[in-house]
Amino acid sequence: MKAFKVKITGISPYMQHRMDDTKLDIWEKQHNLVITNPDVSKEDAVRAEYHCYRNSSGKCFIPADHLRGAFIAAGTFVKGKVGSQTKSMKSTVAAMFQVDPYQVVMPDYDEIDKRSAVNRNVKARVITVRPKWSTWDASFTLMVDNDTISMNMVKQILGFAGNNVGIGSYRPTNNGPFGRFRLDEINEINN
Repeated sequence: MKAFKVKITGISPYMQHRMDDTKLDIWEKQHNLVITNPDVSKEDAVRAEYHCYRNSSGKCFIPADHLRGAFIAAGTFVKGKVGSQTKSMKSTVAAMFQVDPYQVVMPDYDEIDKRSAVNRNVKARVITVRPKWSTWDASFTLMVDNDTISMNMVKQILGFAGNNVGIGSYRPTNNGPFGRFRLDEINEINN
């Protein structure tokens, strides 16, 4: 297994749109079959906070699943030599890449984004309010459980993920401009 210390920096703002299972569960128990938006009457700051990931210490964080999902999506477009064939790295990235820690801590958001969006489930336009980081960076350890994957291949996957996939809400894979990043540092950790 290889491990890399990674630092990324946002090249476009980052937004979160968290679905809070605990809050949703409480809300569902209080309502029957009535369809309502429980936070619509609250002020924007409260509505944005509802969608922010926070750890037990109250610090904002990026879930490792968001980063890993971006790396897997990027693996679709990055090709690698497997035996005598050249194929997509998607399944290799999905099986072999892990991000540590699960909660990649970052500073509090500095803006609130309020815009119209389409809810595809009910085919209706709604107003969404999300926390937004105008500038951001993140540091984490990337573990690759395959010694044949080179540093260059890891750089290609992370580079494509940052430029073309992004993380968070309204990212390039969802036709938006947010959540793009660049790879600032990557160093292999020697055990």
